[in-house]
Amino acid sequence: MAHYADSTDQQTVSVIDTRTRDVAARIPVGKVYPHGPQSIAVDPVTHLVYLVCGNSAGQVVVISPDTDTVTTTIDFEGDPFAVVVDPDRSTLYVANRLSRTVTAIDTITRTVRATIAVDGYPTGLAVDPNTHHLWVVNEGNVSVIDPTTYTVSTNFAVGKDPVHIAIDHPTHTAYVTHFNGHSVSLFDTASRTPAGSVSLGDRVTGYAAVIDPAEHTVYLTGMAHSTVSMIDTRTRTLTAARLSGITPSTEYGSSTWGAAVDPATHHLYVTNEDIGRIEIIAHR
Repeated sequence: MAHYADSTDQQTVSVIDTRTRDVAARIPVGKVYPHGPQSIAVDPVTHLVYLVCGNSAGQVVVISPDTDTVTTTIDFEGDPFAVVVDPDRSTLYVANRLSRTVTAIDTITRTVRATIAVDGYPTGLAVDPNTHHLWVVNEGNVSVIDPTTYTVSTNFAVGKDPVHIAIDHPTHTAYVTHFNGHSVSLFDTASRTPAGSVSLGDRVTGYAAVIDPAEHTVYLTGMAHSTVSMIDTRTRTLTAARLSGITPSTEYGSSTWGAAVDPATHHLYVTNEDIGRIEIIAHR
């Protein structure tokens, strides 16, 4: 199994073998994107890798996992910031932050299906695998997009500086982080209603969020405070269960940014932007 990590400064995508924990390949994307990689999504069915670069010209880079090379690009009108795949509906969604839109792209024909206007600057995307609705984090609110009509069906006020979102499909719960905030907002994805919040304490913030449903855990990276925090999805409380470390937040010496979970080993891979490395956190 491979883990893909983007590098804005080097304008490459690094492929990491999760068995050997070595860099298996570095894929140059600088000729395609002068601004560097910003967000990556992997289609679990086709295993194709989709890459966008922050606020660049509207384009998605498609990478083949078989050859570890850029195979094609998908052009569209937009300024991509984040990307997510719905494999069951063969749909790629791209958040266009500056233009305040979301682009829906057919992954088979590689053509644009729709461009959806949202209320604010979209920064985070998550697909509910139960309903296939797209949840979009905007400036001060969260939008829910209907996958059949490609229209916004619901808007929620969410407080200051929401940035990322992750959905725990077994519990039908969406977790929304706040940039430099000390709490995570929760939503019931089945009823599409607010479901409270989880306090992170004064020293902990949430930036990126990733969920391991099998381990009932939400992992949060705290970019400014260099932490990795854990929330138990069953109790919706901050917890240190099953992670290396003795406190609910494990501190690192640099800026923790993105994260991904290996579903086979349940190891957490966390990128540290300042020192250009990936931390691997194992369960006890």
